[in-house]
Amino acid sequence: MANSRFMKICYLNNDFNEKTGSGRFCSSLIEALNKSAPDLQSKVVTLDGVALNLWRLVPFLRRLRKTVKDFDVIHALDGWPHGFLAVLASVGLKNKVVITLIGTGAVKPLYQPIKKKLLKWAYRRADKLVAVSRNTRAEVLRGVPGLEIEVINHGVDYEKFQVSSYKFQDVGNLKPYILSVGALKKRKGYRYSIEAFAEIAARFPDLKYVIVGQGPERQNLKSQISNLKLQDRVVFLDGVEENFLVELYCNAELFILLSQDVDRDIEGFGLVFLEAAACGLPVVAMLGTGAADAVRDGYNGLLVPAADSYKAAQAMTKILSAPELKNLFSKNSLELARVMSWGKAADAYLGVYQKVMR
Repeated sequence: MANSRFMKICYLNNDFNEKTGSGRFCSSLIEALNKSAPDLQSKVVTLDGVALNLWRLVPFLRRLRKTVKDFDVIHALDGWPHGFLAVLASVGLKNKVVITLIGTGAVKPLYQPIKKKLLKWAYRRADKLVAVSRNTRAEVLRGVPGLEIEVINHGVDYEKFQVSSYKFQDVGNLKPYILSVGALKKRKGYRYSIEAFAEIAARFPDLKYVIVGQGPERQNLKSQISNLKLQDRVVFLDGVEENFLVELYCNAELFILLSQDVDRDIEGFGLVFLEAAACGLPVVAMLGTGAADAVRDGYNGLLVPAADSYKAAQAMTKILSAPELKNLFSKNSLELARVMSWGKAADAYLGVYQKVMR
């Protein structure tokens, strides 16, 4: 069996930007792997939109094949186009291919005829498929039955989110507040969380709703907030630095993100749920998404039915009105975050690399 400590792994990802979910996943995983296996060699190849441009695709594949020929494993961090390109680049070479199935990129192409054929070929030819959540695995198997898929959840760097590590900025003008973190797009379910906040606003007159993120739905959400007369109660923040984000997490009353699946655009896992847990926040999220692997219903938060703002409002009221329950969820969130570490995820991936190299 190959010793994983001396393996060479080439990662294929969208970017290496820690402000994006895919970038944070890639950088956090590699950082944890370097701690678990210091001699493991890794390289990240970013797509930079190449798969959307046929004229750039062919030269990119040539360069990719030259790059990966000296690596033991090509690890693609999602299905389309990463997994397809990884398998295509490995044809005729000795590389092993691991594909991590995250969310939309693993599922949505399975409902587009041409991409489905290409991706099914890649999934069946890959040496190992890993899903980041049970929900992602179920969605992929719905499109391609019979695949063998292991689940390895994302992790969180618990120490990074301990507020004592940072110099506080002033959030006094925001408190008390509930918090959401995530791109402003339909899949994140802000329409429903804003409706839920409107339901509880009168009962908690001092409470604000802080939303950290940017994206195409910003204007629509602002119009909704205006119609609900919540302009003074809902605050949008973007371009937030990590230190300030940690402070925002740690000073919130609870974390809410009602992510949902919209036209096969799915929430694979949701790193922000674990980040909130690492700061001891009770969490409100939706059933039927990858959030169910990051939030334990009745343990560190509450899961509500999809697209049900009334149930979400009830869940928030239940937590905010019961200090003992809120404190219990907070304690359990911290415990969950300690257990779901990036170190644990890294060890699981090292096991995967060892198995495919046997």
